[in-house]
Amino acid sequence: MRITEGQLRQIIREELTKPADLDDQQLERLSQLLDDADLHPEFSGYDLVKGSEKDQLRLAILNDKEVVGFMTPRFDRGYWRTGAIYADPAMRGGGHMRRAIIEFFSNPSHRPARVWIGEDNIGSQRAFLGAGFKRGGRRDIGDGPGDRGHDYYLE
Repeated sequence: MRITEGQLRQIIREELTKPADLDDQQLERLSQLLDDADLHPEFSGYDLVKGSEKDQLRLAILNDKEVVGFMTPRFDRGYWRTGAIYADPAMRGGGHMRRAIIEFFSNPSHRPARVWIGEDNIGSQRAFLGAGFKRGGRRDIGDGPGDRGHDYYLE
């Protein structure tokens, strides 16, 4: 039985009302990463600190209790989407994003999933393909050099 979008929105709201599982130091690090990511052009349009959508989750990505990144998944138009996904530049290449993607999307209620990845974003392409996503057709989101890419799907 598939979960409806309304049921998923209720699940998200319940998860957002639970107390944070992060300690003060971890919360401070997550706050720093959100601020850092807000300065990157690839996140224009996201308000990572306040949240761009009311039903968007904020998930810290941990490595041995250290916050190394975050993702902001949401359910939108019949698909789960990762929203913003960001790793501390000093921690990139360690497989943290791929493991976070696998962990989140291993829950059957977090499928189907869809994400758009720019053609120059090789790290994200590797992370999502390594997590079991399949590359779909090309879809450009604008005329600029960073606006060319593909959708990736997980059923």
